[in-house]
Amino acid sequence: MPLPPCTIVGGVKSGACPAESDQVSGSAAGRFVFGGNVIVTTNPTDPLCSTWDKDTDIWSPSPCFARVSTASVVGCATIDLQDGKRFRELPCAQALYRNPQGLGSLFTARRPNGSTGYDGRVACGDTPDFNTFIYGGPFTKTETIWSSRAASALPCEVSFTGPRRPDGLYGPTWVKLRVEIGVAQTGGNSSAGSSASAELYVPIDGDLRDYVDVDVTATATMQNADWDNGKLSAIYRATLSNRGGGTVDNVELAVQFPPQLRLESISDTRCIPGTTASSRGGSVQCPGLSLGSGSFSTIEFAVRVVNATDLDSLQNGQLSEQQTDLRSVQFQVRAANDIDTSNNEAIALLDLPFRGGSYAATVSAMDVLTPYFNYETDIRSGGCNQYKDDIFNRLEAIRAAHPEVFANLSYGGITSGQYSAGGLAAGHVGVVVYPKGTNYRQTGIIINGTPFPSPLNLVSMIGASDRIIPLNFATSVDGLYLRTKASDFPGAPPGRPQEEATGGGDATYGFEGRYAYNSAEFGGASAAPAPAPAAVSCPFAPDAVMVTTESPVEVILTNSRGQRVVTGNGLIVTQELDGGINSLGFRHMDGSYGWTLGLPLDTYNVQLRGTGTGPYRLTLTTFAADGTRSDVVTSGSTTPGQIDQYTLTAPAVVTPPPPTPTTPDEPTASKGGGSFDVLSLASMLGLLALRLGRRSSRRRRFADIGERKGTGR
Repeated sequence: MPLPPCTIVGGVKSGACPAESDQVSGSAAGRFVFGGNVIVTTNPTDPLCSTWDKDTDIWSPSPCFARVSTASVVGCATIDLQDGKRFRELPCAQALYRNPQGLGSLFTARRPNGSTGYDGRVACGDTPDFNTFIYGGPFTKTETIWSSRAASALPCEVSFTGPRRPDGLYGPTWVKLRVEIGVAQTGGNSSAGSSASAELYVPIDGDLRDYVDVDVTATATMQNADWDNGKLSAIYRATLSNRGGGTVDNVELAVQFPPQLRLESISDTRCIPGTTASSRGGSVQCPGLSLGSGSFSTIEFAVRVVNATDLDSLQNGQLSEQQTDLRSVQFQVRAANDIDTSNNEAIALLDLPFRGGSYAATVSAMDVLTPYFNYETDIRSGGCNQYKDDIFNRLEAIRAAHPEVFANLSYGGITSGQYSAGGLAAGHVGVVVYPKGTNYRQTGIIINGTPFPSPLNLVSMIGASDRIIPLNFATSVDGLYLRTKASDFPGAPPGRPQEEATGGGDATYGFEGRYAYNSAEFGGASAAPAPAPAAVSCPFAPDAVMVTTESPVEVILTNSRGQRVVTGNGLIVTQELDGGINSLGFRHMDGSYGWTLGLPLDTYNVQLRGTGTGPYRLTLTTFAADGTRSDVVTSGSTTPGQIDQYTLTAPAVVTPPPPTPTTPDEPTASKGGGSFDVLSLASMLGLLALRLGRRSSRRRRFADIGERKGTGR
């Protein structure tokens, strides 16, 4: 570790602040070791003195140096690793040895390489006699003249003569030395000159006193990338090191794996996988490890990659929803009394060799599905994941009967980030299809369905491009599944889309992992994949209401029992309703979010909390018994923190409000309470006619109708 720099705050110095002088400095090469020495050199700024006339007090030159003192040890300095890396100075005996008592002198100084001065002296430094001789010595003896002998007085050999190698270092340690000269100048009236000194630090080797400092580093290496057969394997290596003194026992390594990886084996039998590490994700504990002073130990973890796309997104920071703060595999080492925990964690990132691809190439590759899958359904359900399950099961059946169709395709359940198959939260789900070996966030097409009309202004392909229906449709209305670019799938970036949660186990439902046909390759796993999560009960028109927002507002909904649904930054942050909800979040260009929320039939207090300054739009929707929707659209403006309140009253529990004058084709919402009027009968009939017209064509096969574009989901 380097010397800490000298800082001055409020007149108080901290760090390494040696004495300095404009007239002298010191230098040294190397470091002190037991029984060794260091050459310390005094470096005067002024030239050496040639003559001095004591009668006239004229020095030549002036100023000049007229004396060199012996380099001396004034103490030691250390970075105390046991005291928060505090830099402090203390006597060398205390800084170097566990038992500093009765050690005697630790350093000696003499002329380098056993040399002597003109008078046979071995002592460093020299003092001339300018008071007697004008030249500092008798001019009749050349070797006594100061200008002849001054240079040999500047270097000094300082030896470390302690009784043994230092055994009590608190951390990185330096010996502090002082060099000094006498400076003479005309008018100074002195043959000795005034003193000028400087200090320097020289490092010293030794053993740290009893303290613990362990660290960990990690690497990841791809072992096999067989994209065609879904076999991706890698090795993660953790290297533990002991930087402290003495052997450290009971070292523990904790490893956390993200769900995109399945642990296969560990090189050290002391490591114990957690309850979920035998399938996908989870943790591993490696207790009882021992490390000698200066030693290291490496442990290898063999894994199978079951979702390379999400692993890549996790590593580059794009995926965070429904995840921890991991950025791949995290290693953490622990030891009692470890004095430096800044080196106790490491993250290993795996380089994934994806194949190239594009959305257009995926469209072409999916042509092989045309004879077997017509992108239509008879399901009219409120189950949040029944559309996704239907799509997936049909693809599984096609794979079983015609495996050649999937020679170049992978698929798997996908979510927008709000969906929870085992809980009450809900969002948008589907099945992503993409060429094997590609990053499905860049190349994937999602086959998806939704029970509710979507507000998203995105293009979904379901049929011929010459049949454009501008209505924001829902699968529950016309039975047509939508095809959407994975990058356009609804949900809050940067976490969209990601693999559908499966409730544990190592069933993967597609991707680069475990299908029914390759389950035996996952050693230790059950022969069959874990069952798909049960369908979550979610609202379905007409027994539902809907809230749609656009612009910089968050939504706070409260039903008649005080249960809330709250959005925040593109996520459902609170969902307290007894059943599930349908939720589609979409991001505006300015970074704010809009929402479509399908809710169980009830009366709701709707609060809009401003997240920015600007206009917003709120659409409150109810459904008649025949499924016809009635929209009330309200526009307003907001500022950060502003709260606007509205009331959404379900038709089944509505109490008609007193009539208020309104324009028939411009229904209004009540702000701060009350109810709202419904669309005009003409508008309702027109909407119903459009939907009935769409239903009449839903039986056409995808192969017959080609491509069709529309807005929304």
